[in-house]
Amino acid sequence: MNIKSVSLSARVVMDMHALNNEGSESNRLMTRQVGIVTPVYNENGIEGYGRHVVNAISGDMNKHIFASVFRHLAIERGLHLCEACKALDPARMMGNADFMDFVKKNAKSADVVIDRLLTCALDDMCGIMITASGASIKRKSAVEFGWTVGLPDITRTEEFIHARHAITRLTRAKATKDSSDEEKAEAKKQKEANTGQMIFNRPASSGVYCVVAHLDACAIGFNDASQTYIDDAERTKRLEVALLALTQTLLHPKGALTSTQLPHIVELEGFVSVSESAATAPFISPLADDFIGRSADLVAMTNKLYGNNASTIYPFMGGTELLGQFDIVLNNAVAGKYRG
Repeated sequence: MNIKSVSLSARVVMDMHALNNEGSESNRLMTRQVGIVTPVYNENGIEGYGRHVVNAISGDMNKHIFASVFRHLAIERGLHLCEACKALDPARMMGNADFMDFVKKNAKSADVVIDRLLTCALDDMCGIMITASGASIKRKSAVEFGWTVGLPDITRTEEFIHARHAITRLTRAKATKDSSDEEKAEAKKQKEANTGQMIFNRPASSGVYCVVAHLDACAIGFNDASQTYIDDAERTKRLEVALLALTQTLLHPKGALTSTQLPHIVELEGFVSVSESAATAPFISPLADDFIGRSADLVAMTNKLYGNNASTIYPFMGGTELLGQFDIVLNNAVAGKYRG
């Protein structure tokens, strides 16, 4: 299968998570909320549109989860990663001191710098923006993630009280006006150290979440400055690792607070669509009703316009079917090219 692009669209039932948060105020952690618009239906079809505020996980967090999984799989399968990406440095290759020296010498030769970036599988797949040393060179990500948003009316966020307890019965030392100077000094010291019991509020969200992602397989290993590709076999290995990382991003998301609020992935349904033509792998957002059926119709029309087998849809229900469909996609798959 000559894969040029892959789209993933799914609904995931996920309970008791706090994967993405906006920040904290006093002792309260605030979960991320976004406003969305969805169709409102009646028995005759669409009646109008409604606005809702729902819990969400940003595309940045989804990509962070993907990059972490991709890095582990790449190391396991022997793909080359730069030292910064091995450490999951958010600066990627710019985290390597020798690379910054390299950029200084080649700042005016974008094709040479991009060739260096392409030696690292993670920089190639997830992209990087180089702005140092007078250079302004962009390596666009081959993988794209939308916001994961909860379905209105069924997704909820609750708050729970958590406490960090002292290891003894005594909490932080207290001092009164009658306390000795030593007691006052000790109380001040413990207050500044922030030891003892601490009570705070944490959110936990549960609901049906809509996930979308897209992979441009033609971009893997492509130097857009010189219009050349790296070795075909290496590109296909990176494609395989990327597709496997997509499955784990969906089945085992590891974002914020997972040490104590690991998400419950209860169920999932959706589809993977694959394009073997210049047409992007089709998909309808899982925010829409009957998104799988409508996407299947979209694939059929794409094939009519672009030629038979231009795109294929692989529906799934549950994690086992998800992995089964990716197994079919990965069988004899090769990374396509923009031309040739």
